[in-house]
Amino acid sequence: MNEGKVFGNSIILKSDILQEERDIQIFLPTNYEENSKKYPVLYVIDAQRYFLNGIAFQQNLTWQEITPEFIVVGISTDAVKRRHLFYKESSKFIQFLEEELIPEINSKYKTLDERIYFGWEMAAGLGIEIFANRPTLFNGFLLASPTHISKDRLEMVSSMLKNNSKHELKLYSALGTVENWATESMYSLDSIFRTNPSKNIQWRYNLSDKENHYTTPLTTINEGLKLFFSDYGPIRFYSINEFLDFGGIESLKKHYQHRGKKYQISEEIHPDTKHYLLLQAHKENNFIIFQELVQEIDGKNFIKNYYRQARWFNRFSSFYFDNNKLEDALEILELGLDKFPYASILHFAKGNYFKTIGKIKDAKEWYKKAIQIARKNNEPEQEKYITELKEFYEIRNSYRKQ
Repeated sequence: MNEGKVFGNSIILKSDILQEERDIQIFLPTNYEENSKKYPVLYVIDAQRYFLNGIAFQQNLTWQEITPEFIVVGISTDAVKRRHLFYKESSKFIQFLEEELIPEINSKYKTLDERIYFGWEMAAGLGIEIFANRPTLFNGFLLASPTHISKDRLEMVSSMLKNNSKHELKLYSALGTVENWATESMYSLDSIFRTNPSKNIQWRYNLSDKENHYTTPLTTINEGLKLFFSDYGPIRFYSINEFLDFGGIESLKKHYQHRGKKYQISEEIHPDTKHYLLLQAHKENNFIIFQELVQEIDGKNFIKNYYRQARWFNRFSSFYFDNNKLEDALEILELGLDKFPYASILHFAKGNYFKTIGKIKDAKEWYKKAIQIARKNNEPEQEKYITELKEFYEIRNSYRKQ
């Protein structure tokens, strides 16, 4: 292998099977050299067109933790030769992948046993054959505008699904409605998947009236990667019932333990998931679940470290306050004030706390501090604070008149 620097590593692989040299491009994750982690690998066929797309989506999707970082391997192809290798001589190209390219990549780079195949047009049709005949070669298939879905390939897929494959595989395919040369064969393929459902195999087919033969790769890579790495991003529950149906806190812990082992990352529940759960319990006014969550996730310490705005401390303190848990409410307020000592909203909330327990003098002092901060920062809330403070004097004057 000869190494150069073109979008990462550009290497030349001499193939005995293909009887030629193949141009292979490698893009490595940020800080690849500085750690011992292993990475999933996305194999991009027709890299002369789509290698940069693989890189772009790797950069975009890892930024917000939609996917983990992964290696991108690009296999450049010849416009004429690909027509033979991806169909009539497909067994030869599959052998090249299985016996030469993938072993070489695994030996030279830090790879996980998580491989994704991307192919467009004839390369997507080839991906269907690989899925049916070599289900251990790749875990995921991203198939854009598949062509050459022959009767033989359809039968291969049908046979594989009927034999109840135990391999966990995910496939995403996109086709434009304008691609009338492929709609019939893809309808047949989709029907086979629908007729032979498998709990281990996820199939997503997007027949789109917005895409065409040359735009489907963008949709396919983006949506396909999100499908393949659907277990990676932080889980969000949109109701407490959804959380309980999932299995509650114990199932959530197991999910993140499995995720951590799989991707070599923390096995703790993701901080965003903790946030979503606390927020949902508050939205639904489910204080019992809120308390249980706080206990299970070391919630007060989490609140202290996670939130970067004073309003969240006020929000959770008020939730305790409304449920007559005054000591807990004060504890959250103190955590917030330590972090945001000049937040008027927290000073005002502490004034409310002292008002509730009957310490009027202390309450007035905290209201005054809130007003001073709000006035200095020209905050609209200052009128609310002033009104609250005036009520004390009005009450005092009414007592004097009596």
